Amino acid sequence: MKRKYFLHRINAPMDVDHVVYVVWCGESVREQTKLTKLVAWAFEHGATLMSWDEDIDFYLQTESERCFPNRGILDFGFVRTEISVSEALKLAEEDSWVKYENGLCAPKQFIHTILTMEPSRVDKDNRKIRSSHVLTSQRQNLSQSNENMKTIISFI
Repeated sequence: MKRKYFLHRINAPMDVDHVVYVVWCGESVREQTKLTKLVAWAFEHGATLMSWDEDIDFYLQTESERCFPNRGILDFGFVRTEISVSEALKLAEEDSWVKYENGLCAPKQFIHTILTMEPSRVDKDNRKIRSSHVLTSQRQNLSQSNENMKTIISFI
C-alpha cells in the first residue's frame, strides 16, 4: 500500500506559480529509506513535507482562495503533480526542481477530461491540445447587434 505525502519545496507561503507535489511512497524498506532521505533534505532546505490528510486539503483550498480570488472557469489553481518518492529524491539530489516544473503544462485531470469529452481536440502525436477558435462579438449591451465587430478568441 502506498501513502500520499504533500511536498512544497519553497520555504514561503503558497503563491500562484508554486507547484504542489503529491509524493507517493510505499511501505517497503527501500522506499522508506528514500522517504527518510527526502525528509532530511526537506528539513535542511526549509521545504514542507507532510503526510497527506484532511488538513492539507483544507490548507490548499484556503490558499487557493487567497491566491486566486477571482477564479474563473479556465483557472485551475495551483499546478499539481504526482511523483514517486524515488523521483522526488532524484530531483532533490540533482536540484533540478525548476527544470522539472518548467516541463509541466496542463493538469492531468484536464487532459483526461478533454480526452473523455472531446477526443478530437487532442493531438496524440504531438501531445498537445488543439485550440478551438470561437467567433464572438464585443458588445456593450445585449440590444447591440453582433453582426459587426466579429473577433476570434481562443480557449486553451
